[in-house]
Amino acid sequence: MTQQTDNTPQTAVQPAPTPYIRLRGLILLIIGLGMAKWQIYDPLHAKENGVTEVTISSTMMALGIILPILGLAIMVAGNSIEKFFADIQVDPKRLTWKSVAFLLTMALIGGGAWIWVQMALSAQGFH
Repeated sequence: MTQQTDNTPQTAVQPAPTPYIRLRGLILLIIGLGMAKWQIYDPLHAKENGVTEVTISSTMMALGIILPILGLAIMVAGNSIEKFFADIQVDPKRLTWKSVAFLLTMALIGGGAWIWVQMALSAQGFH
């Protein structure tokens, strides 16, 4: 008795696309731009408005930078962004060069913006 082999190509199972992914990206973009205005733009222009004291949060400012970038990336890439984020899962047992590079890039962007805003506020006389 001979076995018959099936020569039909097997296709990889693709995950179902996330519905409304671009809408979610737009929402992240809007929230991030609002946080950026509140934590970056307003403090930098506080002197012009006669404000004598400015308080900013490093976490909120970092979110005000990262969320618009993430939202724009999701809006442009759509469902293909999910594969990128699946590759960069932050698991201490499974760190890859892509996840480390992504995390370092986001930390450098957030930290650089924090230093820049602090220096700009110090130049305006805020301590």
